[in-house]
Amino acid sequence: MDPAATASSFVVAAAATFAAGLGGWLWWMQQTDFDKGKVFVQSVILGSLFAIGLWIVWLFVAYVLLTQVFRERADLQQLIRTMGMAAAPLGLSLLLLIPGLNYGIALTSIALFFGLTTIAIQSVTTAEPAKVLLANAAGFAIWAIILTLLVDNRTYLAPGIFITSAF
Repeated sequence: MDPAATASSFVVAAAATFAAGLGGWLWWMQQTDFDKGKVFVQSVILGSLFAIGLWIVWLFVAYVLLTQVFRERADLQQLIRTMGMAAAPLGLSLLLLIPGLNYGIALTSIALFFGLTTIAIQSVTTAEPAKVLLANAAGFAIWAIILTLLVDNRTYLAPGIFITSAF
């Protein structure tokens, strides 16, 4: 409810995303001898920026579905604050550097990210849980699918677990 928390919640989302990008890059350094500088710039910096932009798209998709399609009440600023804080588990992807556990850790961080964003949305809307889940899943799908499409064997424009799809 605190409008002053908007900036700090965005910082949490950005920091968690950059931590995921750094974790993906550290994983990459253990896997291959490809140009690590190129991967750092593309995945950690540009990929994290794309992921943050797509997180904003995710947020707006959820908001529009809830308010325009389902005709429920939701406050956009509260949604930004709660979903920003809910992004914190994405930072666990920094631990992608741990061999043997990396993929499980990354999946866990994304699952927690999705789960907490669902709870976050539920806390700021009058919508029933099924509508919240549907709105959040639609935004998440856009985020995850586009980030997956931004990575191939020459281009690494997504952070964290998404870089693993380059192999």
